[in-house]
Amino acid sequence: MEARSVIRCPALSDEELLGDARVCVAVLDGPVDLSHPCFAGADLTRLNTLVQEPAGQGPMSLHGTHVASLLFGQPGSTVVGVAPRCRGLIIPVFRDAREGRVPQLDLARAIEQAVQEGAHIINISGGERTPDTQAESLLSRALRLCDDSGVLVVSAVGNDGCDCLQVPAAVSSVLAVGASGTDGTPLKINNWAAVYRENGVLAPGQDIEGAVPGGGRRAMTGSSFATPAVSGAAALLVATQLREGRKADPEAVRRALVDSAWAPPCAPGDSPGCRRYLAGHVDVAGAHRLITEADRTPAGRVADAAPSPAAAQDTGELSPATGVNAAGGPAVSGAPDTESSEGAGAMDANDVPVTTGQDADAPPEPPPGGAGEQDPAAPGDPAAQEWQASAAEQEGSATGEPSSQTPDSGARQGAGAMEPHEMPQAAAGETAQAGRAVESTPAQPGPPEPAGTAPAGVQAACGGGTGASCGCGGAGAGPLIYAIGTIGFDFQTEARRDTFRQLMPWTEGKPGPKGEPSFVQPNIYNPTQLSAYLSANPWESDKLTWTLELDRTPIYALEAEVPVGMNWGGTVPPDPAEAKAKAKAAATDPDALAQLLMEHSYPPVSTVYKVFREAIAGQARLPGDENVVSRVSIPGMLTNRTKRLFSGQVVPVVEVMSRGLATWNETALVKAVVDGVTKDHRNEETTNQQDLEKTIRALLDKVYRQFRNLGQSSADRAMNYAGTNAFQFGNQIKDGLLSASYVPGSSMNFYALDSVRVSKSPYCRMGSDSQDVIVTFLDPEDDRRAKVNYLFTIDVSDIPPVSLAPVHTFLGDI
Repeated sequence: MEARSVIRCPALSDEELLGDARVCVAVLDGPVDLSHPCFAGADLTRLNTLVQEPAGQGPMSLHGTHVASLLFGQPGSTVVGVAPRCRGLIIPVFRDAREGRVPQLDLARAIEQAVQEGAHIINISGGERTPDTQAESLLSRALRLCDDSGVLVVSAVGNDGCDCLQVPAAVSSVLAVGASGTDGTPLKINNWAAVYRENGVLAPGQDIEGAVPGGGRRAMTGSSFATPAVSGAAALLVATQLREGRKADPEAVRRALVDSAWAPPCAPGDSPGCRRYLAGHVDVAGAHRLITEADRTPAGRVADAAPSPAAAQDTGELSPATGVNAAGGPAVSGAPDTESSEGAGAMDANDVPVTTGQDADAPPEPPPGGAGEQDPAAPGDPAAQEWQASAAEQEGSATGEPSSQTPDSGARQGAGAMEPHEMPQAAAGETAQAGRAVESTPAQPGPPEPAGTAPAGVQAACGGGTGASCGCGGAGAGPLIYAIGTIGFDFQTEARRDTFRQLMPWTEGKPGPKGEPSFVQPNIYNPTQLSAYLSANPWESDKLTWTLELDRTPIYALEAEVPVGMNWGGTVPPDPAEAKAKAKAAATDPDALAQLLMEHSYPPVSTVYKVFREAIAGQARLPGDENVVSRVSIPGMLTNRTKRLFSGQVVPVVEVMSRGLATWNETALVKAVVDGVTKDHRNEETTNQQDLEKTIRALLDKVYRQFRNLGQSSADRAMNYAGTNAFQFGNQIKDGLLSASYVPGSSMNFYALDSVRVSKSPYCRMGSDSQDVIVTFLDPEDDRRAKVNYLFTIDVSDIPPVSLAPVHTFLGDI
């Protein structure tokens, strides 16, 4: 079966059914063999990600190449995709060597990258089982970014064959996709939780013909291969919006696809047999009518009405620690998978090649028996017979012959589908197609390409992947980063770890029984000891892998910018006036002189590594210590390099700039705000200092923890800068707590933080990227009083960001 069988729409011409170059679709999957003949002439850009190896013959390369071909396979080639004229972003997230698993953190990175590079549609043929609809915090934030930016995420429901959920498909803003068989019934391996009735559709997913690495093709089955058909259909509908002179609105396309979905009559609607149909079969013609406003009445929904013959004709129905799976799961007939996904927060690739998971010759699975329940495709149902006949006819026209069962699907039925690492590889010169060998089309020989050039038809990412994705139009420099977190360190290998253990000096231990001194081996994981060693040996600083951590999870590897100057290694950079005063005072005090010499006896060191060294020592101090380090701001450039940590986790490398790099002490900030509030509060004598301090600490925790992010998008960089600019933000916190003075009523109440949000600023200079950070306070004791908003305008186009204007204050909602 061909993926294009889903897009029958009489209202669109043959040329319009190929897509539009103005529409960009991102594919987050395994590596793609872009030298496959079906991609010749396609406008594709592979972006730099944590997966940097080229496509090979592994399971995830097979998965990624197949999925990409269903979207971008060119007309006249062995595989014709659903939207071949659309521009594409290839963003590899699954590794062959990792058995199709990727952390949700890394998926969040890729989603944000796709949004920044201009994608309208993001195709994710993968996911992870979850007990609810909640993804991990950074993935949830990335999906909210898509929602706010008008980007549609299309994701597979997964193939566990149970009443269960998978993220990101279960998130309400995502368009979830399940697979239907050649007879039009849902595949038994689909997941079919109730939430998918609101945001999920079915598309053909059995024996779908697609490309495989090396030039061949293969028929594969599962929701992974139904998903690109829906992503392609969404791209065609976005193209319709653009042709009509309207703004691209992928969210309206999502609503139209769900509202126009159809299914045969089924009752009761909440029975498992009915829920397997999700919202219904995708109907591109019906969605097109809704998009073009020709017909605002949604097509029949599940349990509402049977499809008309015209509708049937139009639809064309035929870790290390945490990780994300390419949606693998046992192909059990309607039985829940009792095993949870391996590794919390890990997603899998959704499907296993070749295994169909459902016998094409078997009758549709009936719903569980019970009073009032009806088989959604009962043989005696005229609507069902008409629907199945249409599906069979269209399948025959697409393939030229009836679909046959793959050889091993029967053996695997009910016994569990292959794990991703068990994916069979196509033999040279042939590949499996619906249980038979077919001749593949080898890659056409030609002159060798110059080193560093992309394959034919493939556009290299501008500026190392920093341009405006689908069509280079952005700056040539790497993406900017402004992140906040804590500093960590990693030895990468056992050899490097043991080298530090041997080089670091032994430390003084407890005296012996006779008072004699004793020494113990250094603890290389003790931040204080390591910091002291690096202070005396600053040239060792770049032998460590420094990391930025969020809640003990490394998100970046940090490298210092190439230094143009060095700084002294002491704890505080020497100020000429202060140094002169200290030296004059120490001239007559031997102890003060000795201390002064010790402070500045360290060799010069890179400013960036000096901050890192002091940060790990400061973070180890107890709260309340005047030298404690609470957090660090990291300004820098995201490179196209990665590093593998000792744990096996792979993280991107950031080149850290000294401009804007800072540590800060939350205790000192709280004290400054408390002093300011106490001074300005009208009833200073009754101000409870301890309660006020608790309020301020709770407020800072909400800013720094609830809104934690990767510091990659413009909005996140602006938010992080507002939160780390201690002077400006400290004053704003003080004013926010005293906001009652702006509003009629008692001025004795302290206001509390309500929300922090970011929006694109209308204020924009040439070449700038300005964002408005709006911090809102409310009276927690009287919700009738107006909210007070403080607006920062921040330009994040440079390192570090910069505030453009004084803080503006507004009453009420804005």
